[in-house]
Amino acid sequence: MSRTLPGNPGPRLQAIWEELDDREREAFERHLLQDTSAENLVWTLGRFGHRVSASTIRTYRRRLRQEATNS
Repeated sequence: MSRTLPGNPGPRLQAIWEELDDREREAFERHLLQDTSAENLVWTLGRFGHRVSASTIRTYRRRLRQEATNS
């Protein structure tokens, strides 16, 4: 089974994840979990046909930070 995104990604991020191959997942995860701005990530994903809003990315990141501080 493929690796999954940490935490509880919403359906849009999960759908994008499932459409990617392993190499693309590695790059996506690195940018999603690090300092790439949500707007830049939206723009890049959009160029490859993956639609997601910057607020979805920010919400996911915020949930991950909250989970990390609560553990």
